Amino acid sequence: MAKIGVCFVNPAPQVQPRQVIEAAKQSEELGFHSFWLIDRIAYDNLEPLTALAAAAAVTEKIRLGTSVLLAALRQPALLAKMVATLDFLSGGRVTLGIGFGSRENDFTATGVPFNQRGSRAEETIRLMKRLWREDRVSFEGKFFNVRNLTLGPRPIQSPHPPIWMGGTAETVLKRVGRLANGYICGSSAIQDFSTLWEKIASAAIEVGRDPQEIEKAALTFIAIDENKGRAIDACAAYVKRYYGQVRMDIEKHLLVGAPEECAERIESFIGKGLQTLIVGLVTPELKQLELFGRKILPRLRS
Repeated sequence: MAKIGVCFVNPAPQVQPRQVIEAAKQSEELGFHSFWLIDRIAYDNLEPLTALAAAAAVTEKIRLGTSVLLAALRQPALLAKMVATLDFLSGGRVTLGIGFGSRENDFTATGVPFNQRGSRAEETIRLMKRLWREDRVSFEGKFFNVRNLTLGPRPIQSPHPPIWMGGTAETVLKRVGRLANGYICGSSAIQDFSTLWEKIASAAIEVGRDPQEIEKAALTFIAIDENKGRAIDACAAYVKRYYGQVRMDIEKHLLVGAPEECAERIESFIGKGLQTLIVGLVTPELKQLELFGRKILPRLRS
């Protein structure tokens, strides 16, 4: 079966301080493959690497990931050290999902230019990969320069934690093919996954990479409720709070309704060729997580 992960997407005002820790513990106990957090600056979400460090302390096996972290907003040496530390503390369980950013206010908040954000993030990735596996790194790029720099600790995973990328722009798909270990498709694009994958595979082949070495993943959102209208409303409230407007057909693109209906939709998503599906719970109640683990996961396994 495909690997199923849980994404904790709820903003801090809707959760209690220990809720993310309890969610991570429960996700592992229920048998989920991975536990993920989102990343924004000009939004009231939890900072993902900090929260994942807390999750690492109370879990042993579940993988820990960002879906997705805005790499262009971080200085590469500092980000490399933070990710390596998290990989070290978790015993080698980190997947670094990276995004390139679509909201200018996140960049304004950190004083980073919005223009050329993709090129900046790509340079960050190239430098981090060297810092994770080499000593006395010297690097002269368009955005960053280091001289004779050695960082520690090294990540436990070799040669480095897997780097996945999200996005649907043509430039992003080409970067995935060239640089990424995995691709995270957004919920509104899952129906077109095969078309996106063809472009990624083509870009990988152009640089001599085997496309089958790139993990096929997607992120979507769920509200489990026997009352389907109530589930749709819960998803719409989350989408509106996060994006400022509801810009998708909730019932068509997300997972809403009774457990059986949600399971059927997940099976249809996996049928698109996905190897990993990350599911964000749009309401913070841990009851939603338990319903998912008790009512949906067993069906997917069978």
